[in-house]
Amino acid sequence: MKPARFAYHAPATAAEAVALLAEHGPGTRLLAGGQTLMPLLASRTVRPPRIVDLNRVPELAFVTRDGSRLRIGALTRLRHVENDPAVRAALPLLAEVTALAGPVQVRHRATVGGALAYADPAAEYPAVAVALDARIEVRGDEIRQVDAAEFFLGAHRTALGATELLAAVEFPVPSAPAAYAIERIAPRATGPALAGAVVVLGPATGRIVLFGVTPTPVRPAAAEAALARGAAPDEVAEAAVEGLDPPDTPTIRGVSRRALARGAVARAVATARDKVTHA
Repeated sequence: MKPARFAYHAPATAAEAVALLAEHGPGTRLLAGGQTLMPLLASRTVRPPRIVDLNRVPELAFVTRDGSRLRIGALTRLRHVENDPAVRAALPLLAEVTALAGPVQVRHRATVGGALAYADPAAEYPAVAVALDARIEVRGDEIRQVDAAEFFLGAHRTALGATELLAAVEFPVPSAPAAYAIERIAPRATGPALAGAVVVLGPATGRIVLFGVTPTPVRPAAAEAALARGAAPDEVAEAAVEGLDPPDTPTIRGVSRRALARGAVARAVATARDKVTHA
């Protein structure tokens, strides 16, 4: 099936792209890597009146390190992030999770902005952004910074307005080495996660983020408290899923998804602690 007819725009700058969004309003769709949008267009699941193609906006593709901050442009390809020396040195978890984002052919085209803006509950990128305390740069009438924890509002819903685009994401670089671990449980290696967990252990802090079990990435406060006091991985995991009640879906029952999340947390905590021990 072919896409429905739409008007096509290819701006050369981010300012031009924002102006097009402001001029044409809601319904306009942004095209970056196209890994999500193109199949939706082909199946006519979505029929936008116009497409704004960002692929000719080079200012949105970059990786820079400025002291204690790592900035990545929204149009940066995932494969570039995966292999970038600055990313691997500053935030190895980010390089590791990027390698999980589909087959290598997909990673060559998919972008950081798309991975975040699509806000897939089963995706690792939003969870890692929350775990690493990232800030999302949003451009519209003005430039604003949104904490990752406040950016994701629900399944495929974000704080982006109809006339705004995601321009970049900024990660703080820890002043001291941190241990990271991610566990995802999926029917196949490159398939969507049924449940997963990210754990970050720093010198004075610990974070746990669940994904795949709620509409947005979630930090279980009770589990983080248990992690801080040195509780066993199974105890931390039990605290992480306490109160979670994932709905049943055609592919998996909610109670099974909860059990998978518990196992993911326990393994991630154990792995992160093992890295601290052997550092």
